[in-house]
Amino acid sequence: MSTDFWLSRDEVRELDRRAIEEYGVPGIVLMENAGRGCAELLMRLNPERKLTAILCGPGNNGGDGFVIARHLDNHGWPVSIRLFASRTGLPTDAATNFQAIQRGGIDWLPCSFEPGMSVNVAVQMADSFARPTWLVDALFGTGLSRPLGPPFDEIVAQINASRNPILAVDIPSGLDCDTGEPLGPTVRATHTATFVAHKKGFLNPKAREWTGEVHVIDIGAPRKLVDEYRQRRASLEHPASRETPHGRTPVPRPRREI
Repeated sequence: MSTDFWLSRDEVRELDRRAIEEYGVPGIVLMENAGRGCAELLMRLNPERKLTAILCGPGNNGGDGFVIARHLDNHGWPVSIRLFASRTGLPTDAATNFQAIQRGGIDWLPCSFEPGMSVNVAVQMADSFARPTWLVDALFGTGLSRPLGPPFDEIVAQINASRNPILAVDIPSGLDCDTGEPLGPTVRATHTATFVAHKKGFLNPKAREWTGEVHVIDIGAPRKLVDEYRQRRASLEHPASRETPHGRTPVPRPRREI
């Protein structure tokens, strides 16, 4: 893995904010690009068109999952969503994409958080694993900084106990973005589709046990903005310049990776 360019938790948040506020790229566009990129990766990884069960959490990571489902469905891949969040509490962009999958007739099941739901999490998950299935971990993203509690600890345990291949969206749920160490219960992914660049924690060799193979997905953040972070990383990780008989020569810019 190239270490020329990576992002910390704070840099991920800052880059997203700046793409939206300074460069005028709507957050829902970034979400669309992220989800479409993950769907395209899944179609390459799953040429047999096995059912894809997407486990969506309460934040924008779950929103990415809704976009993934829509694009898989558009291409004829069988897909089902398990929603581990309240429909009324989703962030704006995620809620918009949830409405799209509802209106598009994509199969989904509310799990645990919906009013009146009494179906046990274990039963819900067993249904997802009833036949050969790709699992998509769209529960939590890079912003997570505390151990997962109920019911997500049980959900993660069942994901890991399954024999199904797992794609994590941006980062495996439960893995610390900056250290690459589990915060507590953590999804053990087969593949991770991470956005814009590798995450700081992926530098930790132990992280590979949880991320599996890492794929970098371009979400359409402006090149000028991304290159600013790439240059920042290069200046911190390598000498910013070196002395020559003719003065100071800048280090060459690293190769673009997204």
